[in-house]
Amino acid sequence: MCLCPPSSVLCMWTRGDCWSYYYSDTTMNWQKARDWCQKHYTDMVAIQNQEEIQHLNSWLPKKDTYYWIGIRKVNEIWTWVGTNKALTAEATNWAQGEPNNGKNENRMGAIEDCVEMYIKRDAQPAKWNDERCGKNKTALCYTAACKNDSCHHGECVETINSHKCVCFEGFYGEKCEQAITCNKEELTAPDKGSVNCTHMYGDFSYNTSCEYSCEKGYQLNMSRPLRCTPPKKWSEQPPSCELIQCQELPPPEKGSMKCSDPLGPSSYQSTCVFSCDEGHVLIGSSSNTLQCEASGSWNASQPFCVGTPTHFRFY
Repeated sequence: MCLCPPSSVLCMWTRGDCWSYYYSDTTMNWQKARDWCQKHYTDMVAIQNQEEIQHLNSWLPKKDTYYWIGIRKVNEIWTWVGTNKALTAEATNWAQGEPNNGKNENRMGAIEDCVEMYIKRDAQPAKWNDERCGKNKTALCYTAACKNDSCHHGECVETINSHKCVCFEGFYGEKCEQAITCNKEELTAPDKGSVNCTHMYGDFSYNTSCEYSCEKGYQLNMSRPLRCTPPKKWSEQPPSCELIQCQELPPPEKGSMKCSDPLGPSSYQSTCVFSCDEGHVLIGSSSNTLQCEASGSWNASQPFCVGTPTHFRFY
């Protein structure tokens, strides 16, 4: 603990970071208290949990007017103004019967939207009370241990001793600097296909996206890319490349159809040649030969056979 006039500071050192509290030598209303904290330090104190509450009550000197803390009612929600976060159940520490916003509002017309902390009070020490913001109390401030680079991929949370990093999904490490990785051996390229991966945070790490593609004449049975997810698992099983099929063609009436299927029946590169019985001709298509293309369609419409006109005799 170090006392630094004109205000006091409590420093707890861990790994070179300082989580410090300051308080004013004079009293002021809530808004002036916040302005003073923001001008000289980080902001009014934002309390994280019961451990911090007990720490403050143990170390701070008793003041008859008590201390303003950095919480106000915003849109009917008690909110830490410095972090713009709603009050959590873990940090809640209201005195018995509080917050009541009661008698003062009715009698004096002022709403109790600000909060004071009973440091070393004989009754209910360290508890909170909602109070009129215009009253004068000691400002309670803090300086932040969190810096812009404290947590690479996470949220920096102030603690009594220093700070901690709460990592975002897919990251871990003291500074959330490491991304989880997935097994690259599971990314087998399909037969008649290939795979190409885009890495955001390192090879085959979190959010790596792997796109699959197939050779001409084949198509994926699942078009979505695979993604490396937080359980260190790929989002799906690798897809396979399936031979493209064209609609099966029936032989024409009064005719025949002969097909060649190098890869499979009615599939990519299949070729069908049509012919008609004697006395009939092909119509309805630009060619008597149809081929199954990579689009999954035949290259022309299917022909059909019709009878030739009857020759009339004249007597």
